[in-house]
Amino acid sequence: MKGPVVLFGEGKADGKFLKDYVKYHFGIEDIEYVDVKGKDSIHLGKNYFLQNTDQGGINLLIFDADSDFQAAMNNINEQKDKTGIEFEVFLFPNNSDTGALEELLKRMTIEEHQGIFECFDVLDKCLTSKNNNYEVPDLKIQIYSYLSFQKLEAKEPVRDYTLSCWNLDAEYGNPLKEFLKNYLT
Repeated sequence: MKGPVVLFGEGKADGKFLKDYVKYHFGIEDIEYVDVKGKDSIHLGKNYFLQNTDQGGINLLIFDADSDFQAAMNNINEQKDKTGIEFEVFLFPNNSDTGALEELLKRMTIEEHQGIFECFDVLDKCLTSKNNNYEVPDLKIQIYSYLSFQKLEAKEPVRDYTLSCWNLDAEYGNPLKEFLKNYLT
């Protein structure tokens, strides 16, 4: 590693995934993660960013792109300029498309269990045929269900992403792996 690397993200669930992912791909068991609580709260981690920079470290901000990749990147860069802190940015799911961590997770499910997500399409059609006001489970709930249907721990902060129901080598995850590789090897 070039210096102390600190990961900054939007929540405990992101932190758990990133720690497991880094451990799996790079063998680093104790990477530091700071939860800055959301896309408009980068300033809450300012002291952590500055402290790591002063120690010659590298700050990696990993957030969701949400519904507009470019707007998310613009928002982050505005906050970066406003606070005067330094960091490199990666946006889930793949640093180019809209989406969130859950989209990446869906693409990292093993083929044997991907049919679970097809069932949600059927559920969606059934629910909307009954009443257009019914709320169809979002991707976050689908990921939770993916695990709970297999009788695995589904609560976000304690999930184990190294279990065999996940394919952390999935091609869709390569942009994240390559981004992290630049700083962790």
